[in-house]
Amino acid sequence: MFNETRVGTATVVEFIRPDGSIEPMNVDFQYRSDDPHAVTMRFHARDQESTWLVGRELLSDGLLSPAGMGDVRLRPEHGDVLVLELFTEDSHAVFHLSADELRRFLDSTYAAVPAGREVLDFELLLKDLLT
Repeated sequence: MFNETRVGTATVVEFIRPDGSIEPMNVDFQYRSDDPHAVTMRFHARDQESTWLVGRELLSDGLLSPAGMGDVRLRPEHGDVLVLELFTEDSHAVFHLSADELRRFLDSTYAAVPAGREVLDFELLLKDLLT
């Protein structure tokens, strides 16, 4: 049987409004070893929640250089700041987040499942899909 490990952290990011003003936003980062390539990001704004599934490798790459070409893009800005952009068909959201906080979270995911050692539990995946 596959032992699942979960890693999570909560942080506050800066949502950059279209007018340039900044709104703090709570975000939960979650990682599960049974889905080792993905990180779930839950954004909490007032009474709404938005969930994004993002590649762990994209987040890791985005710490050092621009990463992502689709709906999720991450790049270093200056100092400890990263710029995260999320695109949908009808919107574009920009966030600033701490590189140090993201790095600490990713380090904890790599402690749980090292890079190159990601294995999918297909029985568990099939069970999740059928329920």
